[in-house]
Amino acid sequence: MRIITLKGLMGALVLASVGLVVSACNTSKATVDTFAKFTSSTSPGSWIDADGVIQESQKARLFAAVAFENLEQDIARGNGEYVRSLAVLMNIPAGEQDEFRSLSQRQYSRLFASDKRTAESLLATLISNRKDR
Repeated sequence: MRIITLKGLMGALVLASVGLVVSACNTSKATVDTFAKFTSSTSPGSWIDADGVIQESQKARLFAAVAFENLEQDIARGNGEYVRSLAVLMNIPAGEQDEFRSLSQRQYSRLFASDKRTAESLLATLISNRKDR
């Protein structure tokens, strides 16, 4: 009887731990939906090379799809690890990254307009902004 109780207690602790880990993750339905749209709109061969490594040209797209909500928060603030990482993945020179973050923050309402809330739209607008300079 005591072994069954101990097993039950261990099981409850494991379930509670899993629940805490899942609730601590910042993954929402919007992030999952964005990632699903990205992966369904591209065939794996177009963004993964023969060695199974993500192609350089696709890293920013995949990152934006996975970290979309975190990027939104960082861009709203004008700084943060996600927007800095995106700048690196977009091959923005170190000397231009402050300007990139500032411009992104100023364009927040355009980048995250309700009709354009996708990683693809975000990147297209950011790339267009860079070309317009």
